[in-house]
Amino acid sequence: MNLYIPSTVHWTHNGAQVSLSQKSDYPFEPNIEFEWTVSKPAELAVNLRIPIWAGAASISVNGKRVSAPAIPGSFAAIRREWKTGDRIEFELPMSARLEPIDPRHPQTVALLRGPLVLFAIKGAADTFARNQLLAAKRAGPRAWQVESANRSVPFLPFTIIEDERYSTYVKVT
Repeated sequence: MNLYIPSTVHWTHNGAQVSLSQKSDYPFEPNIEFEWTVSKPAELAVNLRIPIWAGAASISVNGKRVSAPAIPGSFAAIRREWKTGDRIEFELPMSARLEPIDPRHPQTVALLRGPLVLFAIKGAADTFARNQLLAAKRAGPRAWQVESANRSVPFLPFTIIEDERYSTYVKVT
């Protein structure tokens, strides 16, 4: 699995009808769930992409943690006999991190949360302490807020921005 969006795929494997459904609110929430439907038990491997930023990803099958290594920047393989109702619970913790614009300007950074770049909605020019940005709090299902020295600044993913002025990069002290 590579893209973690709600979906269902159907196929035939060694004469068995197989369906794998995926439920999530990724990239806004860290939990992704897969559920199997098979006409008869089928041995298959599932390869889950572990994004490079997901340092503490975890995988469970039917509520039990699996031993497949979840190494960032690779795929975790789970091979087993799947039955109808089997579930994979996959968590990609989405910690905040800062990415500088380039090595020559380490004080100009973008705020990221998991795979999302969060854009500062502009009012006045803002400078933040690194810890202020990393402490961004949820302000709604798809919005975050950072407390600066002089105001609360909304941060939104690009797909949510409408007519607001925004900035990808902000200055840090």
